[in-house]
Amino acid sequence: MAHFIGQDVITKKIFVIRGLNVILDKDLAGLYGVETKYLVRQVRRNIERFPRDFMFCLTRKEFLRCQNVTSSWGGRRYLPQAFTEHGVAMLSSILNSKRAIQVNIGVVRVFINIRRLVSSNKNMLDRLNQIEDKVQSQDEKIRTIFEVIHAPSNSRMLSPGKPFSNKKAIRDIISTCDKYIYWADKYYSKAGLDWLAESLNPDRVKSVRILMSSEKLDNTFTALYRDLRKELENDGVKFEIRTITDSRLNASIHDRWIVTKNFCYNMPSTDTIARGQYSEVKRTVNLPPFDEWWEKSEAI
Repeated sequence: MAHFIGQDVITKKIFVIRGLNVILDKDLAGLYGVETKYLVRQVRRNIERFPRDFMFCLTRKEFLRCQNVTSSWGGRRYLPQAFTEHGVAMLSSILNSKRAIQVNIGVVRVFINIRRLVSSNKNMLDRLNQIEDKVQSQDEKIRTIFEVIHAPSNSRMLSPGKPFSNKKAIRDIISTCDKYIYWADKYYSKAGLDWLAESLNPDRVKSVRILMSSEKLDNTFTALYRDLRKELENDGVKFEIRTITDSRLNASIHDRWIVTKNFCYNMPSTDTIARGQYSEVKRTVNLPPFDEWWEKSEAI
């Protein structure tokens, strides 16, 4: 039986907190038809799947702000967790009931629609900027509107409905890299090697470094890596893969990146893209300490 929940119902449960569109644990649990403590317990058991850009705990001030908007919270001992669209997508891997899957699809679609609405209405933005200059009221709803409007949109959503477009998005990034490619992904897989082989431009890129976890290393992957390394070296490209052997360093790295001379992208894992899960590719100025990690890792 399909579990249909209208987008208007979901939209009312989305808050703008720290400049991000989020939905809180209690509201998600209600949509899924489970108790909040069950959802929180499942997330804690899989906490490595939820870095801070996927989920974060509200401060007391943020929680009180949410309470001013809704009266349905009641008493609770702990501050709520807020899930971004990435966190909601990740929940599908730990809450895999039919209802949870249908609800997840609905919630992610609402996030995408909000992003599309904001990015496509330049005229609306100009008009709202004029209004904003005149508005003196501190009304919470007005401030929330402007937070959404001014949220950065330099990103691209990947979705299960567009598997070929998703992979093309990654190949496009690889083809535009210049001088070098530094790719950090603990769960780097054969798919990443395929995309490099298909899209890397050896006239522009002369060095490729991949940093991954030793847990994902096996004989098949190693053999493919050596074949690609030999091929790229024949084209004048130095290709190296190192594995993260320090357990504390491995535990501290949650996100994935592609870094090149002129830009840096926050990436989904290669496995996530290959499986066609909901995810996002986002350009960022927050560079990871790749050189430091590289020095602490071991060559294959």
